[in-house]
Amino acid sequence: MAESDTNRAALGAPTGTRVGTVMDSLRERIASRSLMPGARVPSIRAMTETLGVSKSTVVEAYDRLVAEGVIVARRGSGFFVSGHAPPLALADLGPRLDREVDPLWLTRQSLEAGAKVLKPGCGWMPPSWLPEDGVRRALRAVARDPQSPLADYASPLGLPALRQQLAWRLAQHGVDAPPEQILLTDGGTHALDLVCRFLLEAGDTVLIDDPCYFNFQALLRAHRVRIVGVPYTPSGPDLAAFERALVEHRPRLYVTNSAIHNPTGATLAPAIAHRLLKLAGEHNLLIVSIFQTYH
Repeated sequence: MAESDTNRAALGAPTGTRVGTVMDSLRERIASRSLMPGARVPSIRAMTETLGVSKSTVVEAYDRLVAEGVIVARRGSGFFVSGHAPPLALADLGPRLDREVDPLWLTRQSLEAGAKVLKPGCGWMPPSWLPEDGVRRALRAVARDPQSPLADYASPLGLPALRQQLAWRLAQHGVDAPPEQILLTDGGTHALDLVCRFLLEAGDTVLIDDPCYFNFQALLRAHRVRIVGVPYTPSGPDLAAFERALVEHRPRLYVTNSAIHNPTGATLAPAIAHRLLKLAGEHNLLIVSIFQTYH
């Protein structure tokens, strides 16, 4: 034992307090990435001097962490962090801060930034990654074709040939969507705006991920709806918080992007998606998922 229970009681501290302090200190360093998997843990002497506790207290704390699988002991070398790094939780690194942001300000900053500035939070690819040469060749071909209308309105549904191609691709995945049921938009934001115009009224409640793509907030504010955020985890929304929000706020929509989530980069896990759909069905909730693919 590091210290007798009698000594601890005499110090006025509950059993395990000092050992727990050492354990919490080490866990915090691992969670904050100060100590990565495989990194050597501070020696018993170093931890003793840092925290002002006895060597036997540090030994007991390290032994408990080994038993929990947090660290591993290597004979003659010391202790090392084991396993994989846990998901980085920014909320655990300091006091909770006000997460309110101005999405319109962020949009302006993104649009006014030069082409050389990377904008990962916007979901935009750098110009060098895009098929500009192919687009130029296609435009020249269209300009030379006397049958191509250049000065008239096209179909409001979008280019027929592209809708036909999309219908064919969807059919390969078991989705029956003929070209006349497909509407092309300028992008995800344009599509979401049309959905909001059709389904929402001012004052309705909409669930979004926290954090989420900042443009979702700007668009929803423009439609004068109430926005409720649900914490997003590495595998999808926090289901307990999601269900509480459904009961408390009775939202009309849930807006998300399930594949390569912006800005976390997470992907919705199948088990989470299944439970999410069950909850949506039970609470008459519509889910609008926006995703982008690049080829």
